[in-house]
Amino acid sequence: MKRREFLKCLGFAILTIGFAPKRVFASKSSPDSIIIRPPGALTEEDFVKTCIRCDECIKVCPANCIKQFPITNSFSGAGTPYIVPRQAGCIRCSECMKVCPTGALRPIQLEQIKTGTADIYKDQCLVWTNQKECLVCMEFCPVGAISTDSKGRPVVDPAICVGCGLCEQNCPVTTSLAAIRVASVGEKRYHLHNRKYY
Repeated sequence: MKRREFLKCLGFAILTIGFAPKRVFASKSSPDSIIIRPPGALTEEDFVKTCIRCDECIKVCPANCIKQFPITNSFSGAGTPYIVPRQAGCIRCSECMKVCPTGALRPIQLEQIKTGTADIYKDQCLVWTNQKECLVCMEFCPVGAISTDSKGRPVVDPAICVGCGLCEQNCPVTTSLAAIRVASVGEKRYHLHNRKYY
């Protein structure tokens, strides 16, 4: 392949990757909201700029819930840490925040952690579709954000939910997508300008 042809192909590949969708799997929320960042993360723009992709947070995570964001989903965010709750939920141990060398993840108190909010997909939930009795999500919720309605069906209180994803990880629905999923809706991020989390 000639140099000119090679450079042309390379340029096209970079453009293709750059405009590839950020969406990792289906969600009711916007495509960006499916990116769940580890606790203590800066706002997205600052996070992507500050993170040096050192993988220290990934290495230290005892739950093995932090993964590298794939290049096929976001060129600018490729290699940055994110959480895939279906694979493993966050146990909010704070280890990732302690080892971040650049401040892309800032130490925060346990009660301040909120990486997103869980949402029940009623058309897949075993209880909501009357397939069987199942309250596994409620059993695994560490903060009591999931309760039942008058008919014994699980419901999420978004004001209590911390977005850890343990409910999604342990949902017994056998498809790749759980009947309860976490999106970054309602997450708390550290704002450099105001120097606080909200």
